[in-house]
Parts: sequence; C-alpha cells; structure tokens
Amino acid sequence: MRLSRTRRSAALFAMLTLTAAAVVGCGDSEDDAAAATSAPAATSSAAAAAASPEVQKEITDAFVTFFDGTAPPATRAGLVEKGDAFKPFLEGMASDPRASGTSVTVSGVQVVDDKTADVTYTLLLGGNPVLPDQSGQAIKEGDTWKVAAMTFCALLAVQGSGQAIPACS
Repeated sequence: MRLSRTRRSAALFAMLTLTAAAVVGCGDSEDDAAAATSAPAATSSAAAAAASPEVQKEITDAFVTFFDGTAPPATRAGLVEKGDAFKPFLEGMASDPRASGTSVTVSGVQVVDDKTADVTYTLLLGGNPVLPDQSGQAIKEGDTWKVAAMTFCALLAVQGSGQAIPACS
C-alpha cells in the first residue's frame, strides 16, 4: 500500500512537472486518464507487427526527444501531432526548471498500419520511473513519426484539473 501511494505521489509530481506553468486537463479526463495508465491496447496479431529497425528508431527518437524536458519547445512541437497548438503550452513548461528532469524510455513499438503504431514507454523524472509501461501511440505525418496528441493529452489528463487545452479537444 505504501509503495502504491509513493508511486502515485511521484507520478503526480511528474505530471505537475510536465505541465509546469499551466495546470491543465484534456477532453474527458476519466477516459483519457484510464488510457494513459492502462496496459497496451490489444490489436489483432494479423494487423500489428513489430516495427522494422528503422521505423522503431524513428518512433523511439520522436518519443525520447518530445519527452526530453531539456529539448527546445519548437523541437518538441515538431514531434507531436497538433504541434502548433501545443507550442504555447510547451513554451510554458520550458520555463519551469523542474521540467528539465523529465524523459522517457521506449520498450516496445508495434506497427498498426503505415500511419500508426502502438508504443510502450516509461516516463522518468530525474532518471527514475514514475509512470512505467504506459501505452501510447505514434502517428506518421508526411515523412515524420510523431507522438500522437491523444497520448500527450492522456498524460495531461492524469492531473484531472478540468482545464481544457484546445489541442486536446
């Protein structure tokens, strides 16, 4: 029980760090929060396949750079779906020195189709896991793999403040 409370506290602190200057929520917070903390979605074994090494690297690099708290907001905005809409929010996060401690590790990438992939990742704060084995998605826009907006919005919804971000609508 104590470990669970400690983990929840650490996760909440990580989410507060991620949102830094703005306390936000996104869409239907109960559904999004459940999606952020649930096991990876089951996909048909015929439809999903392990990503090629090149695709896996592109998606992993997008997730790692997007969740790197030291990456410039413009770079991060270029690696998330609806990046222009998220850019002001990412700029606000960059002004909080605690946000520089966030990062992720990617443990799995499953291609769903030529434009989407399921991603399993762990959110870290100061190198320590705070939200392990999260399920997210990557989307391909043009030639670039990006973190799906719904993945970022689901993490923001964990905070449950109820304040909406237009990009999450």
